[in-house]
Amino acid sequence: MRDNVALNESAWIDRKDPRTTRVNCKICDWFHPPPANLLMGSTDVNTTHPDVILVADCVWLSSLVAPLLQTLKKYTKESTQVIITYQQRGRETHDEFWEGIHSIFKKVKEIDTESAGVAKPDVFHVLLCSGRHDA
Repeated sequence: MRDNVALNESAWIDRKDPRTTRVNCKICDWFHPPPANLLMGSTDVNTTHPDVILVADCVWLSSLVAPLLQTLKKYTKESTQVIITYQQRGRETHDEFWEGIHSIFKKVKEIDTESAGVAKPDVFHVLLCSGRHDA
């Protein structure tokens, strides 16, 4: 992921002031997520939550759904955008995740990748989630 961020820097960097734009790739243990400020590399407990969270291919076992959803709740606020990509591997796990993600976010939009020239099988999902219900 870090390599992809570096390769695509020209697409996301603020050319007027490159110092104001930061993209950090972090690994997070969903069963023991650290405080948001530590995850973001700050000792200031008032550090804000991330603007964008990318969750890639993380929904495959039912036992992982609840910890993932709890972690997303912990690290998001009203303005946080969450991009989720995953491959549906089982109906029960998919339904549990789908219901949970809709209970957290006001907007869950499935992204049409074909309009960007990227074809994908129906079992692959790309979601853009925003607007926390309880933020």
